[in-house]
Amino acid sequence: MSKQKSQITDFVVKGERRKRKHDDQDTTAQRESSSDQHGDGRDVDVGATGASTSSAQEEPPQASVSANPSALDIADFLNGKVSDEDKLRLMENRCPHPQFKFPSREFKDKRKESGRAKRYCQHDWFSKFPFLCYSTKEDGLYCLPCVLFPTKPKKGARSKLLISQSYCNWKDARSDINVHSTLEYHKAAMFTMTNFSTSTTTPDKRIDHSLTERRKELVQKNRQFLKSIIKTVEICGRQGWALRGHRDEQTSSALNKGNFKALLDFRVDAGDNALAEHLQTAPLNAVYTSAICQNDLLLCIKEYIQGIIISEVKAQPLGPFYTVEADEVTDIANWEQLAIVIRYLKGNKPIERLVGYVACDSITGEEICRNILDTLTALGLNPQDCRGQTYDGAGNMAGKERGCAARFQEVSPRAHYHHCSSHSLNLALSKACSVTEITLMLSAIKSTGLFFEGSPKRSRQLEKAISELNGRRREQGGGDQIPLQKLKLLCATRWVERHTALEDFIVLYEPVLDCLDMIRGQRDQTWSSKAITEANGLIAALTSSSFVVACVCASYIFEYTKSLSVMLQGTSMDVIRAYEQITMVTDEIKAVRDDVDAEFDRLFTSMSTMAEAAGIEITVPRTCRRQTARTNVPADGSSKIYWKRAVFIPYLDGLITELSNRFTSLSHKAVRALCLLPANLDLCSDDKVDAIVQYYGPDMPSPASVSQEVRLWKRFWREVDDAERPKTVSDTLRQMNSKQFPNVCAVLQSLLLLPVTSAEVERVHSAFKIVKKKLRSTMLEDRLNALILLYFHKDIALDYDEIINIYSRKHPRRMTFLNPMEEK
Repeated sequence: MSKQKSQITDFVVKGERRKRKHDDQDTTAQRESSSDQHGDGRDVDVGATGASTSSAQEEPPQASVSANPSALDIADFLNGKVSDEDKLRLMENRCPHPQFKFPSREFKDKRKESGRAKRYCQHDWFSKFPFLCYSTKEDGLYCLPCVLFPTKPKKGARSKLLISQSYCNWKDARSDINVHSTLEYHKAAMFTMTNFSTSTTTPDKRIDHSLTERRKELVQKNRQFLKSIIKTVEICGRQGWALRGHRDEQTSSALNKGNFKALLDFRVDAGDNALAEHLQTAPLNAVYTSAICQNDLLLCIKEYIQGIIISEVKAQPLGPFYTVEADEVTDIANWEQLAIVIRYLKGNKPIERLVGYVACDSITGEEICRNILDTLTALGLNPQDCRGQTYDGAGNMAGKERGCAARFQEVSPRAHYHHCSSHSLNLALSKACSVTEITLMLSAIKSTGLFFEGSPKRSRQLEKAISELNGRRREQGGGDQIPLQKLKLLCATRWVERHTALEDFIVLYEPVLDCLDMIRGQRDQTWSSKAITEANGLIAALTSSSFVVACVCASYIFEYTKSLSVMLQGTSMDVIRAYEQITMVTDEIKAVRDDVDAEFDRLFTSMSTMAEAAGIEITVPRTCRRQTARTNVPADGSSKIYWKRAVFIPYLDGLITELSNRFTSLSHKAVRALCLLPANLDLCSDDKVDAIVQYYGPDMPSPASVSQEVRLWKRFWREVDDAERPKTVSDTLRQMNSKQFPNVCAVLQSLLLLPVTSAEVERVHSAFKIVKKKLRSTMLEDRLNALILLYFHKDIALDYDEIINIYSRKHPRRMTFLNPMEEK
């Protein structure tokens, strides 16, 4: 006992003396490059690297990987109570990421010429001493069991080092930590932490569980019926069906108790004996079909799906990096709901996943940023690992001072903002359509769609006109048959839908005119005076020369941008592919502008055919010297020259200008690393390599060797035929050796990680409106998130046994669902 007491006293005195000595030396934590850090813990002569003893030079920041992905730091829990959940998270994430680079500290060393040496904390200490926990804030070590489960010593006092003060004396770390591990109060705390971990993570081994064979059979029986209930909940969620009826209580006499109860009865009728026995014999307070149990099971399903997504993010070879997409939508209950989507890589392919919806009290940039940060932290993702954010460009999202993107970048400087390319294309098309004739044409098509949309009687008349036109064409033995279809309304936001609507309108142009002519020609009581008046107005608008010319010109240009709009909405699109597609479309439209005379001659033939169907001729409108309401361009009386100068050329010029201006930032991002693709290595110069290092350097494993690695990269692909060289980022990553070219691989993966559009959020909103609709407007937030994750992530298969384990851990006092004798 005296020997133990002497050992404790010596350790305490020794630690306090070293602490005072360490403070007097005025040590400074410096971040080193990977080439300066020694994995074996050897000291580095400060004088050999040119560092002054009295004043340390600034080292480049190490921003490659955060130390604690859980965003918890042991230093924040030294005083006060710690929840069981936080204890588990600290225990699971006590070790820094394997790629984390520890800062250095200077110590006196007489063996060195400078008299000082640098030492580092080592990764292997955490495997040798399973109780150590690293604090990023204090750059020091703590004893995790002594902090979380403190035990009073039988005699004397506990040491402050490793418990209430961080330990950072890397020179004597091994010996001091070895001494600490032999102390009695440390052993007692370690024993308590081990028991806590076992009882919390594996509740099946609790002592209160019976060890009889009867209990084992009971557990299997309970898990079997609960699995049937979970499958019923799953099918409702996958299909977007409402679970509950108006009265779905067990004692209710209602005939319709909802889809969930109906599907349970169906399973029983189909031969699910375990479920049938449970529903017949279970007491009313243990049936597990109530609304409360539904919510509990849905929460477990939500936790499982989110856990799968987060585990895939953290399993990336490059590190737990991701990007964020977000957008808000107003639900049926008039709440602002913020959808948060993260993008990461899985097998060198970009994956975009919804992680949840958050109800917002307001939609200011500060509020939205706070909700995003809180959600990411609650999921176990560190905001510092975010490498990009994509929004729709609204002021509250993209504002330079108070926008969500600017506020988020204050917390995560590497999370650069990218404007959604799909929204940029929509804005470019919308701005280009500001030509007066184009605007009036789109307005006339919209009015025509509303005229037929608001009346079933008018829709039937249009179908009759289509059938009569098809009959005349069959009798004449020529002309394509027109399918019976409705006029599509022009979508206000998605221009790819406008492309389709315009195409359909051109197909239905002749029967639409016939239908309107029928309506205005009947003066009896068949049609109201309002319908006749509107039909007259629409015929006047649709049969004008300006409408025909604008309709054909817009349809022709939309054919160039339609495929681009569809591609930009894909989840696998990367920055370089988007840049190449946009450049190709822009160059082709410029080629049309250069050969505008020949192009318009071909279009004028289509205009004449459309005008003939309307019974008109393409003419020049009346002009005068001063004219502000219509275009007044010189044409020498030629209708072809007039409409080419008045509509086609201004429309082309406006679209080319908008495409060039709105995608400038995207071209800068793409061109920066475009030269690294094997098909473009001839463009790779030293200046471009320096620009790549400057932008992507913090995420590279060894940025100092990039220049040499790029030379080897060029030589490697120089021996491959041009036809066999990959042309996309994904193909390059699949064919390259990441260990041979780690820096190039890191840059290409970062490129693939950048989101091009926020179209995935728009798709989530469409699913959201299916899940939360008028009859389900009172759904709470947790239930809503579980159902939307089930509906949207149909490709994530559920592990029913794991969900039952999660449910059992959350509700250990309910039925027994875990076998205490079964080893996992």
